[in-house]
Amino acid sequence: MKSILFDVDGVFLSEARCFDVSALTVYELLMSEDYLGLDPTVNFESLSDETIQTIRARVFQDDQILNRLKSLGLNSNWDMVFIITALHLVRILQPLPHSQWQDLLTEETITPEMLQSVGETVSNSRLDFEMPLRFLQHVSAGKMNVYQDLIHYATEQLNVDMSSLFELKGPLWQLAQSIYQEWYLGHELFAEVEHQTPRTTFKQGYIYQETVLKPVEELQQLLEDLSDAHYQLAVATGRPRTETLVPFETLGLKRFFDDAHIVTASEVLTAEAKYPELKPLGKPNPFSYLATLDGNQINQYHHYATEQSNRVNKDEVFIVGDSLADLLSAKTIGATFIGPLTGLKGTEAKEELESHGADYIVNDVCDIRDILL
Repeated sequence: MKSILFDVDGVFLSEARCFDVSALTVYELLMSEDYLGLDPTVNFESLSDETIQTIRARVFQDDQILNRLKSLGLNSNWDMVFIITALHLVRILQPLPHSQWQDLLTEETITPEMLQSVGETVSNSRLDFEMPLRFLQHVSAGKMNVYQDLIHYATEQLNVDMSSLFELKGPLWQLAQSIYQEWYLGHELFAEVEHQTPRTTFKQGYIYQETVLKPVEELQQLLEDLSDAHYQLAVATGRPRTETLVPFETLGLKRFFDDAHIVTASEVLTAEAKYPELKPLGKPNPFSYLATLDGNQINQYHHYATEQSNRVNKDEVFIVGDSLADLLSAKTIGATFIGPLTGLKGTEAKEELESHGADYIVNDVCDIRDILL
């Protein structure tokens, strides 16, 4: 049976709200009095869409930073939030005596109070929001390269040997991820899904404001036609499981996908916890694509993570994704890649995807019927 493995963001759903939430998370960590408090006048409880777009434009420099991160193969909003927050934190800590922030390097958990303590000493600090873009211009493609360069930058700028604060899945990453989840899910769903106590009661959840990239009826008809043509349909996404299932159920798309063939960031985290020596397993690592193709068999996680090259027949497995990370995954396992131009970069992604050997480029996901049906 032939298989079609879909990404979600930039294919079925717009990434806009996820990127809005990423910007809000970075801004809250930097500005809110609950954290570093560099500008406690910002009222996060009543943000208009106009204000949110202003914050996003500032944090991500009119999306130039987002585009650069995507080009480097960084596909997770959690990673994006962490990288940008960490770079600003390095610059904030740099002029301070080590004694004022040493506990950040030694504690296994970063608390809001620890950041508040640092923020009290740098209340007049001016942030350079262009700095992350300058840093990223000199980083080589690949998730591990981004993290390695971040750690090198941090240890050099702060004159320290310990780097766990700036590592993937380290204490600052965990805090940033948690704040992102509360913004995106809303405080009630956050408590239910993450099994954590919400820090606020005003976050209602942007998960309920998803935007589809094509009319729902057209998406449903496409998936029905592909199913009728006996394709196995599967999903491999950088979203966590709840953030995938809730909108898919709401939009009537979930019925086309078996649970075992939906692999998300949640399953990637499980695999990384089981085999920490093999992380990162998020895209452009093809772990999630191999797992969803095979029905997500947990006892095969090590196999998905270590046996990846030329695993499939190019004429039988198709990956549909908007980003370079998806394309690189397809090339690793030997699948055919189809790239819809509906992601962050829009039509500007065409040149990048072509330069990396995309098999097909289409205007949107519904155009894949001309290739597969």
